[in-house]
Formats: sequence, structure tokens, C-alpha cells
Amino acid sequence: MSLSYMTEESTTSRPHYSSFSVELPPIRQRVTYRVLLEKGQDGWIVAKCLDVKGAISQGKNREEALKNIIEAISAILEDIYEGKEIPEFMITWEER
Repeated sequence: MSLSYMTEESTTSRPHYSSFSVELPPIRQRVTYRVLLEKGQDGWIVAKCLDVKGAISQGKNREEALKNIIEAISAILEDIYEGKEIPEFMITWEER
């Protein structure tokens, strides 16, 4: 991305232009996984990831269930990527 700007030193001189470059960091895309939260029969919150097969967890409350499902998704992705760096991801959740 190049930008130009004009400076005026005095009213009798011609404007001078300078150009400079701004290097922007690369944009990282993140995958978003959907998570369904349901209250189990024992009162715990069950978290199921709808997009990653086998990713299911639970917790005593919503925060713990979300933390645990993120760990479950990460563990499955580590297995899929076989030691390579796991891409960053986000989750969205729905409660029933």
C-alpha cells in the first residue's frame, strides 16, 4: 500500500510530494466451529462441536464446558495435523 502526501514549504514554492510504503501484517483467517450446549440429566453442561467429529465434553457450568470443548477440539486437530501447527480457531455456541 503506497500513500502520497503534499507538503507546502511556502506560498511561492511548488508543492513537494513524498511517497512511503506501509507494510501491513498478513491477515490470518480463523475457522469458526459451532458448539451446542445442553444441560445433561445430571445437571452438568454437555458441549458438542457440530463441525469436528468426536469433539464432545462437559463441565459444571457454561465456562468450564466451553473451556473443555476447546481442549477437545484442539486435541482432535493435533491428531489431524500430525504435529504441524494447528490453525487458530474460534467457537460460537448455542444453548438449548
